[in-house]
Amino acid sequence: MTPRISVITTVYNSESYIIQSVESILDQTFKDFEYIIVDDGSTDKTSALLQKLVSRDSRIILIANHTNLGRVNSLNTALGRSRGEFIALQDADDISLPDRFEKQCLFLANNPDHVLVGSNIIVMDEFENFISKPKRPTDDMGAKFSLLFRCTFANPSIMYRKNVIVENKIRYEENFIHAEDFRIITIISRFGKVHNLSSPLVKYRKHPSNNSVVNFDVLNSGSIVIVRENLAQLGVYVEADQVHRIRNLISSRGINKKFLYEDIKVIFRVIKKFHKKNNLVKNNEIQKTLKRMLKWLGKKNILKPKYMRLYLSILYFYNKEIFFRRN
Repeated sequence: MTPRISVITTVYNSESYIIQSVESILDQTFKDFEYIIVDDGSTDKTSALLQKLVSRDSRIILIANHTNLGRVNSLNTALGRSRGEFIALQDADDISLPDRFEKQCLFLANNPDHVLVGSNIIVMDEFENFISKPKRPTDDMGAKFSLLFRCTFANPSIMYRKNVIVENKIRYEENFIHAEDFRIITIISRFGKVHNLSSPLVKYRKHPSNNSVVNFDVLNSGSIVIVRENLAQLGVYVEADQVHRIRNLISSRGINKKFLYEDIKVIFRVIKKFHKKNNLVKNNEIQKTLKRMLKWLGKKNILKPKYMRLYLSILYFYNKEIFFRRN
């Protein structure tokens, strides 16, 4: 019998967290799933722990790579074995809350125009101490605007329709290693609507061995290529160094004062083109960005004529957004 969901986990040397992570899937209130786990050549106790879990639950399909082939290869191997209508991701060190699949499966069933759904998450440290509960854009247009610049979906929270990747020959790409999730989510979003459920459905474990920490430079390099392509599709062509600065601005990682005027002008141009392409009159994420842009320009800078003109243009656009929202 074909399962409704195919759950995918790739794992490499995660003996400290793998049991808790896998059990959070096995304990889901929604039971109709297969669980494909690819052990990517682990050299610690991970393999032995997985064998014990397999003996307890027949829904687990364990694939063991004899050597470490990498996450992208392992993800595509799992995709090739999957049979479910929906694909759900689970990272080897995170915890899915018990009703995650039930809520996400129901959402996709009730919203056939949506191709992918994620959720808010709870960020915890390696000892499960609470760190934060970040808010992600929930609606389609808000999420897609944010996706222009960064991955606004938590990868271990996503579930997407398998038919979309099959019909459009979508796979995880080696060219975007460590940013493969951003890449595939961006591509899937071009074939339908996307959504983040407001309820946190995953506990994300932040620790020194996280991929985003260990491989930040490679991840950021791949993300810059993705953003350049996203902006080019809107007709905005930006060099890699400027994309790097803009991503820092958007992510609150710092302001390069030397290029502030040029960088804000590019973001403003992207906003206007995104509006025009999607026939928008309001977008909460755009409103938030416009408000931040006014602050970035600074009180001292706007005394300069060119800064003042840009400030007034952004302010006009922002007020128009607010006006349409209220009506």
